Amino acid sequence: MKLNFTCLSVLLVAIVSYGLYQLSYEVQKLERDLQILHASISGNEESIRILKAEWAYQNRPDVLQTLANKHLPLLLIAPYQVAGLSELPEIAVSALTDPKDVPRPRLNPKRDYSKPVELPKGAVRLATFSRTGEPQ
Repeated sequence: MKLNFTCLSVLLVAIVSYGLYQLSYEVQKLERDLQILHASISGNEESIRILKAEWAYQNRPDVLQTLANKHLPLLLIAPYQVAGLSELPEIAVSALTDPKDVPRPRLNPKRDYSKPVELPKGAVRLATFSRTGEPQ
């Protein structure tokens, strides 16, 4: 009886020791992975700081002006090229008479269109636009 209890306790101690040994190595591996992740995060943060500094450097007005002059060849505007609103010709627009000219959204197959939609009452006013783009 004592021999069985001793063998069982030695076996139990061996199993627990092996489990703790494996657990210890797994924790060490996870700690190494965590250190690698922290190093990667700090490297990425440093890269972000460098990119932000470079962005600020590249967005200076003198650099932007140089790039604009290089890639956007704009000509100077002479005073006679500027016109006022009174000098622009008026465009004659005919009144909207055909309702087919008004663009309509496609019908939603899930919606019931048999019931009329009630408009809100009170101070709410729906805006309609003419072909000139001015609200009526």
